[in-house]
Amino acid sequence: MVTGIIAEYNPFHNGHKLQIDYARNTLNADYIVVALSPDYTQRGEVALLSKYDRAEIALKMGVDLVIQIPVNAATDSSMGYAFGGVKLLDSLGIVDTLLFSAEDNNMGLLSDISDIELSEDIAYKEVLNLSLRQGLSFPFARERAIADRLPDTYSNTIHELLSGSNNILAIEYIKAIKLLKSNITPVCMKRVGASYNDNTIAGNIASASAIREAIKCGSIDTIKDTVPDKAYSSYKKFYSDNTFLYPDDVSLMLGYKLLQDNLTAYKDCNEDLSNRINNELHNFINLTSFRSLIKSKNITEARISRTLCHILLGLTCDLYEEIDGRIVPYIPYIYILGFNNNGSKLMSDIKDNCTLPFFTSYNDALEYSFKESSYDNSSVLKLISTDIGATRIYNIILANKTNKEVTSELSRKFLVV
Repeated sequence: MVTGIIAEYNPFHNGHKLQIDYARNTLNADYIVVALSPDYTQRGEVALLSKYDRAEIALKMGVDLVIQIPVNAATDSSMGYAFGGVKLLDSLGIVDTLLFSAEDNNMGLLSDISDIELSEDIAYKEVLNLSLRQGLSFPFARERAIADRLPDTYSNTIHELLSGSNNILAIEYIKAIKLLKSNITPVCMKRVGASYNDNTIAGNIASASAIREAIKCGSIDTIKDTVPDKAYSSYKKFYSDNTFLYPDDVSLMLGYKLLQDNLTAYKDCNEDLSNRINNELHNFINLTSFRSLIKSKNITEARISRTLCHILLGLTCDLYEEIDGRIVPYIPYIYILGFNNNGSKLMSDIKDNCTLPFFTSYNDALEYSFKESSYDNSSVLKLISTDIGATRIYNIILANKTNKEVTSELSRKFLVV
């Protein structure tokens, strides 16, 4: 059996190891395949470590094969992120189950909510649109519309459920499986330990955000019990080499990118947000302060962060497509970051069953002809170039910070651990 996981591993910690152990010991997975975010996260920030560093740690921690989520999906909304990850795993043609964690692992309820959102019946749309017109942000408007369609027995719990970041992603994973008519079976394990937004470290399970904050503050020793020993030794080395990147490290390059005209060409940047950016640009100091400056009652800081990331990376609206009335990232190829000895056994099965072209080198991807795919060559090559360019931006910032040369994306070879 092949189990798929969609992850950022930003960074890899004990909670992630529990999930891998669950796949092995409870699901009896023979292979674990991870669709991993590239050098940028779903929140629209640079990852703490490069995609290759995180992929290598994952492979050492029990993952067998790591593929990359293209940057257009990795930095999209929870819906786009989930769709991209599921699309990749489904396209491999070998994945049986999708394993994810949530604060509430009531699969029946999560599936019911996914059906409500997919159906978008008239009553649901009326409540959603009314709430948006009243000035509610989309998350709160959606919560009200979903609560209106669920039995009254859930009225007191729906807010808590939809406040859980992992619950929201779980619903989106289920929706993506249904939208793609995939045969992958969703499996949810209950999240244990600290919540996604908990910034405190206590015990051996901490959130990734708390671990990142501890590293940023120089408290590397405080994370020792929260990550596997092999990962901790890697993090110690990265810390001594100063090769961690933090959100504000992109500030100088982002400030320059914001000076250009026609910001509305970029994904999620409507005219209102473009005007807010331009009106406050003279107050730009860094990413963190600027996104707080331009947020409003009906535009979440997370959406602003993603929008600024799209501008930084040049993610335009033509890197997305419409499926059943939903705008989703298009996924025309699979890029393999690495595998271990066990994962190498999957390569022949992938070759026989994969429904998308797959690559282990960007040079091969640039030379490939996509004429037989449903996408034209120019669109696919634009996404490939955008993925390469996003990593180049990451590498430039990293090289500037460390004063050390970083290996070019075009000369990188896939990992074998």
